[in-house]
Amino acid sequence: MSIACGVFDGVHRGHQALLSQKPDTVYVLPSSSALVLTTAEEKQALLTAYAGPTAHIEFVDQLPGHSSSEVLSVEPVLYDNLPISSERIQAALLAAQIEDAEAMLGYPYTLYGEVVYGRQLGRTVGMPTVNLKTADEKLLPAHGVYGTITIVDGIRYLGVTSIGPRPTVDNLPTVTIETFLLHFNRELYGQYISLELKTYIRPITKFESLEAVRKKVDEDVLYVMGKNLL
Repeated sequence: MSIACGVFDGVHRGHQALLSQKPDTVYVLPSSSALVLTTAEEKQALLTAYAGPTAHIEFVDQLPGHSSSEVLSVEPVLYDNLPISSERIQAALLAAQIEDAEAMLGYPYTLYGEVVYGRQLGRTVGMPTVNLKTADEKLLPAHGVYGTITIVDGIRYLGVTSIGPRPTVDNLPTVTIETFLLHFNRELYGQYISLELKTYIRPITKFESLEAVRKKVDEDVLYVMGKNLL
């Protein structure tokens, strides 16, 4: 029997190299961090995808006793001449280095959650947004505006996403995840969707009006269209 063990936060390229050996059992240890790259559900899906459907995935508080010969290991996978780690990926996200985070993960950093009601002020200037509620433990990147891809019913839509407070609307510290989708015009309230972060555009800015916000978002849209993110 062969086993792989670890926290596996993010199930990044280093983890994927280990899982490619197709262990019989994967023991998942708890994270010591309050904020994580992957929730338990996301981690389960990724581990199964990379280890294969026959691997037994078990979440444990401590590693059961095993012979050292049963434990699989691999050489560290490098990025920028340094080993890839969950901590490096978290640091990249908190520095808005989205492309670096994706390169280390091996897939786009993705936020998953339910579409909830916002204040619907964007509608008043022809800019309806999708408001996403993620798990409390899910790490969010640095506050800012991002080029993103939203996946709805298997279809990928280009968008511009603001993550952070809304200084033009109110002075509250509440963090929201609001996406303006291109070529999309239907209600999603109550649905669960995925949001892939692809590139950082700019910091959160206070504008004099919602109309000024709309004008800036139009510029953001042109920028992400030019990036060929889809």
